[in-house]
Amino acid sequence: MIEPINKALRKVPAWTIYIVAAVYAVWQFYLAATQSGPYRVEPINVLEREYGETALKLMVVGLMVTPLRKFVGLNLLKFRRAIGVTAFFLVLAHFLVWAVLDVQSFSRVWMEIVKRPYVTVGMTSFV
Repeated sequence: MIEPINKALRKVPAWTIYIVAAVYAVWQFYLAATQSGPYRVEPINVLEREYGETALKLMVVGLMVTPLRKFVGLNLLKFRRAIGVTAFFLVLAHFLVWAVLDVQSFSRVWMEIVKRPYVTVGMTSFV
């Protein structure tokens, strides 16, 4: 059952993850800029959370690559680097939306990092 899936995955290039992620990020930004869909009330907050949640999901998927191969037999090693780089890209987008669009002042960014423990943990993880 797993072997046909692995055979099909061997034919898929890893760079498709980068393209799908870039299109997704641009699409979400477009929705926030036009305030359509779920972005009607607080578009910056929704965009910030969308980027952050998607980055967290990708980090979990990246951490699942080895256990899936070991216990299930599903071989996704070819995609691990692309998943990790994409997760970093979305974390960076999450940070930039927060710093540039939400806080809007680099002195206030530093103040928020020091003041709020969850931002401190997130920034420490990012660095």
